[in-house]
Amino acid sequence: MKIKKDTIEEALERESLPVKAIERIEDVCIHVVDNTGKIVCYSKGCEKIENMKHEDVIGKDSHTLYNYVENESMQDYVLKTGKKVQDVHVKYESPSGKLADVISSTYPIFSADGQKNVEAAICIYRDISDYMHMAKTIDKLQNDLKNQQLKDNGTQFTFKDVVGSSVATLECVRQGKIAAQTNAPILLAGPTGTGKEVFAQSIHNDSSRAHNPFVAINCSAIPENLLESTLFGTVKGSFTGAVDAKGLLETARGGTLFLDEINSMNMTLQSKLLRVLETKRYRKVGGNKELDMDVRVLSALNQDPLEAVDEGRLRSDLYYRLAVFSITLPSLSERRSDIMELVQSFLSSEAVAMGKSLYQVSDEAADILLGHDWPGNIRELKHTVTHAIYMAQYQDTVLTTDLLPSYIKKNHTEKKLHDKFLADRENDSDLKSTLNRIEKQILNEVLINNDFNISKSAKELGISRQNLQYKLKVYQIKQNG
Repeated sequence: MKIKKDTIEEALERESLPVKAIERIEDVCIHVVDNTGKIVCYSKGCEKIENMKHEDVIGKDSHTLYNYVENESMQDYVLKTGKKVQDVHVKYESPSGKLADVISSTYPIFSADGQKNVEAAICIYRDISDYMHMAKTIDKLQNDLKNQQLKDNGTQFTFKDVVGSSVATLECVRQGKIAAQTNAPILLAGPTGTGKEVFAQSIHNDSSRAHNPFVAINCSAIPENLLESTLFGTVKGSFTGAVDAKGLLETARGGTLFLDEINSMNMTLQSKLLRVLETKRYRKVGGNKELDMDVRVLSALNQDPLEAVDEGRLRSDLYYRLAVFSITLPSLSERRSDIMELVQSFLSSEAVAMGKSLYQVSDEAADILLGHDWPGNIRELKHTVTHAIYMAQYQDTVLTTDLLPSYIKKNHTEKKLHDKFLADRENDSDLKSTLNRIEKQILNEVLINNDFNISKSAKELGISRQNLQYKLKVYQIKQNG
């Protein structure tokens, strides 16, 4: 039996739920269908969640409007069974294409004839996506606090955290594990952003000193006049304001001292460090007492060590003392097969923490990521993936090209044009044909970017409309390219 709208309104009135009052409610979604599934009441709150207007929904068949992703329509269930359902998690796609994530409670409205016929179903629901994302974020942060909190020895990484299955990466890990079993100094070399500290911590945690402190210092971040006292410690009165203080050599006793950007250390201090490495003894600044050094020294620099020696930035004798083991970490462009593994690793670790659902990469985005040269290496790649996660909507599951930083996409376009230019140049017989081809290519690019708007394109090109139209005719450029 089909129930008319005025009958439904009467039924709602009996429940003290006047339709017009319901439809004005904004902070709660109230959605009513009759026993055929036709929508007879639709509140302002529903409009917000579903990105729809009242007039586009009212009177329509709910079965044809909504696509349920998780759980069925609770209104259909209530209409069939006459039973209420409360606090059910439902995901569905609205007619506007918006994915709604709600907690709903649905109640039957019975006829007044005592026959217990269900005349309508009223569904009350709230958008919980923000709450769900917040809960996921809190959960992720709590887990991170437990799992990623610095270990007692001051480290965070082991060789298990090194991502990549390329030959170059696996070889570095192999060398690192061998070096870890010795007590010899190790020099890590590689461009900025290649993960030198990750390797340094991993080597420490794979060594016999793993239960003792790992202490790291970036030599370029400490002023020259403070670096010596930071390393060796001070004796009270050795200079104005000096107090008795431990240096990093003492703090790291029994463990590992990691000297990053060692080529930033001045030559005088390099000579003092060399003596300490040779004698295994040192003095605090202003002190006379010699102390035993019991640390394993790891060092790193962001250029080729022999270049640093040739440039006078690293003493040759110190280099040979530090580089008993030398491991060179490759740039990301030298191990491109690791790129997508790193991307997936960053998505897994960062997306959930930001309340996002990205876990896939589109073919087009992967093509751009694999083609980029990554001068900033792993650090730049992580920045790129993090940018994409921030740009993504909560419901997005795929990292697409529009989520990538503009400079990455621009670089990709320019590289494609350059490659095409080189390929086409081989087929050009003279300079004139080369210039004509380039001009036609530029005209096409500008027109496409401006949706073939002649005025905008001419302005961008710095020529008149008439001149542009003439060139289009000469090159036989049409809107379809």
